Formats: sequence, C-alpha cells, structure tokens
Amino acid sequence: MSAYLPSGTRPRRSSIIALLVAAAVLYLAKEVLIPLAVAMLLAFALAPAVRRLEGWHFGRIASTFVVVLLGFGLIFGIGAVAASQAVSLGAKLPEYRHNIVTKIRALRKPRRDTQIGKAAEAIKDLEEEAAPERPPVPVKESPATPIEALSDFLKPFAQPFAMALAIVVFTILFLLNRENMRERAIALIGAGRIHLTTRAMAEASYRVSRYLATQFLVNAMFGAAFGVALYLIGIPNALLFGLLGMVLRFIPYVGVWIAAAIPLALALAISDGWAPVMWTVGVFLVLETILAYVLEPWLYGRSAGLSPIAIITAVVFWTWLWGPVGLLLATPLTVCVAVVGRHIPEFGYLNVLLGVEPVLSPEQRFYQRLVALDHEEAAEAIEQHLAGHGVANTFDEVVIPALSLAEADRNKGTLEPARERFVFENVRRIVEEIEHEPVAHSARPVCIVAARDDADHVAAQMLARLLPPGQAFVVGAPPLPAEIAQIVAKHQCKTVLISAVPPGAAHFAGYLARRLRRQLPGVKIAIGLWSAEDKQERAREKLLKLGADEVVTRLSQALEVLRS
Repeated sequence: MSAYLPSGTRPRRSSIIALLVAAAVLYLAKEVLIPLAVAMLLAFALAPAVRRLEGWHFGRIASTFVVVLLGFGLIFGIGAVAASQAVSLGAKLPEYRHNIVTKIRALRKPRRDTQIGKAAEAIKDLEEEAAPERPPVPVKESPATPIEALSDFLKPFAQPFAMALAIVVFTILFLLNRENMRERAIALIGAGRIHLTTRAMAEASYRVSRYLATQFLVNAMFGAAFGVALYLIGIPNALLFGLLGMVLRFIPYVGVWIAAAIPLALALAISDGWAPVMWTVGVFLVLETILAYVLEPWLYGRSAGLSPIAIITAVVFWTWLWGPVGLLLATPLTVCVAVVGRHIPEFGYLNVLLGVEPVLSPEQRFYQRLVALDHEEAAEAIEQHLAGHGVANTFDEVVIPALSLAEADRNKGTLEPARERFVFENVRRIVEEIEHEPVAHSARPVCIVAARDDADHVAAQMLARLLPPGQAFVVGAPPLPAEIAQIVAKHQCKTVLISAVPPGAAHFAGYLARRLRRQLPGVKIAIGLWSAEDKQERAREKLLKLGADEVVTRLSQALEVLRS
C-alpha cells in the first residue's frame, strides 16, 4: 500500500448514514454487544497461542480450552488478589484515621488568622444562609421475605457474573470457530471483496493481538516495578496498587495518572511528614518516563496505527457509548475501525481521520505551504526530502510535481495572481539556495528552453543546476525560435532540450520542436515532459513524430540522455 493516503477518500452520504446507524445500534444494544466485543478482542489476543498449540499437534478443542483456562485463570486470579488486597486495605483504614482527619480538618478549616481562613469562613456563612431546608429522609421498606432479601443481596452481582460468563462462552466459541466466523464475515461483506476482506481481517487481528500483548507486557513491568517500589517506601498493600497500575494503564493517557493518584493519596494520609509522598511521586515519574519515552516507542512503533488525537477522541466516544468498558476497549476497537477504512474504499475517510499515515504526499505538502505563503516551511519540507533522497530525486519527486499542481490550478482559474507569483518566485529561490555537487558531464554545451511559462522555466533552471557551470544555457519563457537559434549558434550547442511541465505543456513543446527542427536541422532536440512516464506514452509518440529525437520524463533521465 502507498505510504500516503489517497486524496480522494472523502466521506459518502451512504457511508456516513451507515456509521450513524451503527452507532445507534451500538448504544441501544450495548448489553448484548459489550460481551461480544470483549470476547472478540480476547479471541484476537489468545488466537496466536491457540495456533501455536495446534502446531504442536494438539487438537483444536484441547488447545482452545487450555489457552482459555490459562488466560481467564490469570485474569480472575489477578482480580481475586486485587479484591483481597482491597479488603485488607479497608480493614487498615481506621488505623490511619487520625492522620486523615487531621489533614482533612487542615484543608476544610484553615486557621482563621490567614487570608485563606477568612475566605473559607465567609463562604461557609453564605452557604448556611442560602441553604434550603433539608428534605425529609425517604423511608425504604425492608424485604418482606427471606427470598426477597436474598434477591436484593444477589442483584448487584448477577449482572457482572452473567456478563463474565457470556464473555467466557463467546471467547471459546470464537476460538473454536475461527475459520467459520471469517467465512461468514466475508460472505456478509461480499464475495466480490474476498481479497480486501481477508487482508482487512488479517491486519486487524495482527494489530489488535500485537497491541494487547505488548500493552500487557509493558503494563506488567510497570505494575511489578511500581508495587515493589511502594513496598520499599512503606505504602501498605503495595501489591494492590501494583495490580491497579497494571490494569489502569490500559486506559490511554488518563489511566496511568489515576494509578499514581491512589497510592499518592494514601501516602499523604498515613504519613506524618512528606518523605513517603515525595518518594512515591519520584518513583512514578521515573518509571513512567522510562516506559513512555524509551520502552513504549521501541516496542509499539506504529503497531496500533492510530494518531494521538484519534486515540483521545476514541476514548471519549467509546466511554460515552459504553461507559467504563468502552474506556478499556477504546483503542483496540478503534484499531479495527481504522483497518476497515484502510481496506474498504467507501470508508477510506476513517483511515484519514484515525490513522498515522501522512494524508498529503511530499509534493502536495510542499505546494500547500507555498499556497499558504509560507516560504520557511516550504523550504524545510525540501530540506527534509533532500536529506534522504538527494537533489535530482527531490526535483523529480517533489518540486516538479508541485509545479504541475500549480499549473493545474492556474489553468482552472483557482490560483490568484498574487499567490501564483509567490509560488513560482519562491520555488525559484528555493532551487537557487540548494547546495550540491554538479553531476559530471562531458558532452558539449546544451541549451535548455522553457516551452511556455514560468513553470517550464523553473524546471529548466533545475536541470541546469544539475549540470556543471558553463555547460547549460537557459532560455526563458515565452521563447522565440529565432532567439533560440541565435543562442544555439553563439554557444555552439549540439543539443536543445525543451522543458515542459504538464498539464497542457506537451502541445507547446511539440509546436516548438517542429519549428526548431526546420531552423536547426543538425541539432539534437530533446523534450523533457516532466511527469510520470506511464501517463505520457501517447504524448511521447506524438512528440517524436513532430521532430523530437528524445522524450524524457525525469531530470535524472535527461542527464543520461545528455551524457550520450
């Protein structure tokens, strides 16, 4: 796939309506779809292990149940340990009551002789004067029978238990019927898109499983190191906060700060001084700096394929849609959405909005900065491309295509005269400022002629810059055949190269070549039709019939012709 997203991926009305309908279904049927989504993502994460066991000649059923047992055993084990630690911490909280009450009183009732204390006292008086009468306390009837009491007791646990059971069952079914589910998805999308659907499903599976596995590894490292550090600092129930840190780091950007805030608040409550608080802050900052700026960029790379803005937007959207579960699933679900946009043309705009691939090619970005009248950023774009591609390739791949875009806009009448002058003047200035070693050239001098206008003239100057000084003579636009003949005779040029930047330049180049052929019968005439070669095959044949000896499409190709 191209490194740059196609510029024509615009949202269609039907695809936008389909997205709105899908969002409504996701919201209204969330009780059913949440277990399905969680199970699907767990199936993505566990499928590589199942395939590995199958490769070791385990059966499909045995491999699935072993992996599911180990995976959910780990999840429920971590949950059980966290619950026991939470209960233990709750039992210890009365021991820290004195410090907690003292600090809360210091915050709620500051000394009256300070400015803060006076302001707090005034706010308290206003609240008492404006406070309405307290409403009567509602009377709640107690259950009449033991069965009703048992039902009220089990009701809070029934829904989470049912959801967990549904997730386990769906995960097992997805793993046991991977091929069948894939074939049904292909049939649902359309048999005519087997290739696209297969690629999309493979990429989604790879990206999601890689993201989840890498995230689990990094979060486990953070949780283990954070828990050990808190234990050494003296924070009670450090294992609980290590586990919370591991789980909360699955929430992009926000989760890690919540993971730090809870033990920090506890350190503030249990300590008489500030040393445990400062140590907790220091440990967290060191660990997060190492993980966020060293380890995660090295491990992740572009595995998720999402931009930071897309991740934040996804977190807000999925949290609004599905609550806390959506907060945890935001990134992997959005990865799947971006993959759909990458492979299905109707939803290509989703990849433009969510993905990390550049949405403008280098020539489009360069031309956009010129149209925005920003010389500095345009020159910086050229410098960046020069560093990795060289002068000739930068001229061929960035500058000349940008001139073609300017020509197209000028022909359509959408480029104002002031911006037109700015574009061509600054391209000429940028070309002149590029420092490079000329390409070795042993042939006789060459005359480079602009076919029609400023774009052709600037392209001619680029080619002249690639040749040693004194071997190229540029004739500006609009050229006259008699003037060209005089320059050729003066400098004894044996080759005339007509520089033409599409669109529309081939016609003028052919007209000029035919006139020059009559006046200069002993001179080689080449035409530089600066664009992709496959797009100019018909024009090339026509130009050869009009008197051109050679037709080239790139500056590097023109150098080879001039050498010969």
